[in-house]
Amino acid sequence: MARKRLFLTKAAFFLLGPLAFAQTTIHGIVVDSEGNLPNALVYIENTGEKVTSNTDGSFVLNNVYDGTYKLVVEYKGYERLYIPFSVADKKETDLGLIRLGAKPKENSLQEVIVTSVYKASQARAITMKKNSNTITEVLSADAIGKLPDRNAADAVQRMQGVSIERDMGEGRFVAVRGTPVQWTASTLNGNRMPSASGDNANRGVQMDIFPSELIQNVRLSKALTPDLDGDAIGGNVDFITKTSPNKETLAISMASGYVNMSKAPTYNTSVVYGNKITDKLKFITSAVIWERSTAIDQMRNIFNYGNKDKTTSYSINQLQLRDYQANRRTLGFNLGLDYEIDSRNKLYVKGLYSQYKDGQSVRETYFNFDSKNVMLQARHADYLTDLYSMQLGGNHQVGQRMEVNWSLSKARSEFKFNSPSNLSQDERGYPMVNFIQPMTYGNLSADGRKYNAMDAPDGVGDTGAYTLPYTLQSIATDKLRLNQIILSQNHNSETDLRGQIDLKYKVSDRFELKWGTKYNNKEKVVNSSLLVWMPKSSLGIPGAPVTYLNQLEREGFPYRGGFMNPLGNPYNSVIIDQITNAQIDQMYTTGTQNSLGLMQVNTKDSSSNITSSYRGTENVWAAYLMGTWKITDQLQVLGGFRNEYNAITFWGKKVTSDQNARAVDIKDNKTYNVLLPMVNMKWNINSDRILRLAYTRSFARPDFNDLNPGTIVNDITNTITQGNTKLDPTFSNNFDIMFENYFGKLDLITAGVFYKDITNLIYKDQSVTEIAGRSYTFTAPKNLEGAQLFGFEFGISKRFENLPGFLKNIGFEGNYTYISSKMDMPVYENGKQTGTMSTTIPNQAKHIFNTILFYETNKLMLRLAGNYKGNYVSEIRAAAGADHYQYFDKNFTVDISTSYSITKRIRLFIELNNVFNEPNRYYMGVKDRVENISYSGMRGQMGFNFNF
Repeated sequence: MARKRLFLTKAAFFLLGPLAFAQTTIHGIVVDSEGNLPNALVYIENTGEKVTSNTDGSFVLNNVYDGTYKLVVEYKGYERLYIPFSVADKKETDLGLIRLGAKPKENSLQEVIVTSVYKASQARAITMKKNSNTITEVLSADAIGKLPDRNAADAVQRMQGVSIERDMGEGRFVAVRGTPVQWTASTLNGNRMPSASGDNANRGVQMDIFPSELIQNVRLSKALTPDLDGDAIGGNVDFITKTSPNKETLAISMASGYVNMSKAPTYNTSVVYGNKITDKLKFITSAVIWERSTAIDQMRNIFNYGNKDKTTSYSINQLQLRDYQANRRTLGFNLGLDYEIDSRNKLYVKGLYSQYKDGQSVRETYFNFDSKNVMLQARHADYLTDLYSMQLGGNHQVGQRMEVNWSLSKARSEFKFNSPSNLSQDERGYPMVNFIQPMTYGNLSADGRKYNAMDAPDGVGDTGAYTLPYTLQSIATDKLRLNQIILSQNHNSETDLRGQIDLKYKVSDRFELKWGTKYNNKEKVVNSSLLVWMPKSSLGIPGAPVTYLNQLEREGFPYRGGFMNPLGNPYNSVIIDQITNAQIDQMYTTGTQNSLGLMQVNTKDSSSNITSSYRGTENVWAAYLMGTWKITDQLQVLGGFRNEYNAITFWGKKVTSDQNARAVDIKDNKTYNVLLPMVNMKWNINSDRILRLAYTRSFARPDFNDLNPGTIVNDITNTITQGNTKLDPTFSNNFDIMFENYFGKLDLITAGVFYKDITNLIYKDQSVTEIAGRSYTFTAPKNLEGAQLFGFEFGISKRFENLPGFLKNIGFEGNYTYISSKMDMPVYENGKQTGTMSTTIPNQAKHIFNTILFYETNKLMLRLAGNYKGNYVSEIRAAAGADHYQYFDKNFTVDISTSYSITKRIRLFIELNNVFNEPNRYYMGVKDRVENISYSGMRGQMGFNFNF
């Protein structure tokens, strides 16, 4: 008993004893001429404790005794700043705003190196990276503003190891180190954003709904720590919204531009305003609107890879010509409030709203070689996506050693098809109308099928870089018979409710404990149905009218200067006038349907629709414990573990296979627990060289759509998707080594290697099935036993300031990532597995690199940026074999931007994207067997920034 009392006495003295001495806290905010400085290194000269400033530049030093000291502030791009101060009678000391770069003098302790806006942004990014405890990449708001990147995905593609997937030339999804997009956690102020989209595809967030103007900085964590969500095998990309300024701030940006493919203008305006309401309350608000019209010309082949006969599996079932035109609008609003109760207690509110409207108008021509007909399909709809997030939180200093942070938040993302406007809101969807005409085709093989010449049994087929239809009759409006009217309804949402608390306790100057817990309730609701009407004449009802395209309102094909211009406009002879969008909308009125003799053949109660809607909940309880131990001034170890308990429940419907084909409710659930140990080591070899090592375990949850217990049939994309509630999450043991060499004023070289040992990898197997004479791609998710991923990366940032004359203004930034992966896929023969074969992880590019060449003075900035992503497997078709896998071809885009500062407050800029009209290209098996080519053209804009 005495030993127990002695132990408790010693423990109390160890934990609370320092509070009995004359100690206090020192606090302040580090800023420069451009605003708050995050991750500044702050410490008292000749002491062991060092802290880094928060996102808003604020810092707190605890356990300071009475006496006289010098505060030291370090930031890349500036010499050390020394500030003398004194502490007496245990009174807290507020150093206020600590300005780097204020009124420099020739022989002062502080020498200003940063002289331009972009240098300031580089200084922020490099300092945040250098002072980070883990392997991190950082992008600041200033750097984002210097490149022609209008959404969050376009912005982060410049970071080392990052690649993006594009839609109509705009970045949409973000992937890190070649992993699938759903393996990268995209978070907003530390919380994963909900995702709702037209295809309910995955947990990857569509970053094109998020304008870059709302971002303060972006932090990519390639090696996780226990206080971060563990479902991030690729990494965690955290978008941090703008924080409240310490003085009145007003920034206005206006621009107008032109999109070559759509032959239409663009408009972009953003406003940022912030100020102090009182000494304790300050705020920031921002708004942005971006209007543009974009377009795509696309050629697509659908191969018969599901055929059991090897020769005919290479034949082309269908050639699709697609013309997309989209009028897009992005709206964004951001609000931040910060209230300082006192120097130890702060409250904050963060709010964000973003709306993305994608008004698409699509004209398609399908050449069906196997069924000997041609089909024209016209469709249009507003894709409407809303995202909002509200967060309330607080930061509290408890005593001299404890810090408590907490937050409550709600975030919701909602998507719906919102056309036609003459229907009520709950009836709207995606309207489409198609017409069909019998057709005879030439240039077919002896077996009557369409091939590329290299695949044809007799060598007869297409030989060029694209496929031609070789129609032997003209496509005519008086022969194109109305075939179907379709309305695809999709309204889905994802809502997150979260609560989180984090506690830090400074055991000593060299050891800090941090622990916390987080609860997240996610609800996913999908309401989806496909409604179909057909002419009674097509259903064999005698006396019913037959409608042809020439009887309806038409307009010219939207050439906008040509269709597939880069290929030489090879399809002009098979392109004819199209039905108007107004006429399409009229097809959904009762009067028009009666006059055209239409009958609804697929209703909301149809078997295929009943199983397409579902609701799911996911409850996650997480807790973590981690410690940061500074073994020496040069060596630090951060380690701990995170535990996440997951409970998933799904409600849906299935259709019985008996004669009555009844719909019955189904409920399925799954629970699992994950334990994730993590260790990060940081060795400061010297003041400019750092070696980092990390072992982390992370995982990736199955996509919600993969867990749907029902089956979804989509006649827009001709796909059938079947879920699997028993899917296991994917796990990965991650090993990282990174070396960083900081030299010169703002120069940096990094090199590293990484390895991921992956288990329970989820892949989507594809096959082809026929329903009512129509080919559908059937996709079902499955778990594989394991996979491995290895890679290395190299980055450099260099300003040539030692060169003479104008050459000193030249700089270069570049990074390269090599990735190699391997997984064993099952091999099938006649529907039975006969073995396995090795392939790469889907959507993993082997080579990724970014280059930026710039010229910058105090007034002028010129930047030439290139982004390269190598080819990769995009779709696995296990039953068909590796020669039928779909690959994405290599892609290299070039962007140019320039700006000129007329005054300190006004800057003019010009931006150009995709200067050389680089296409997105897919192929099957080998590059000569093209599946898809699409061109989005070049776009550009010019405007001005005004900073008050």
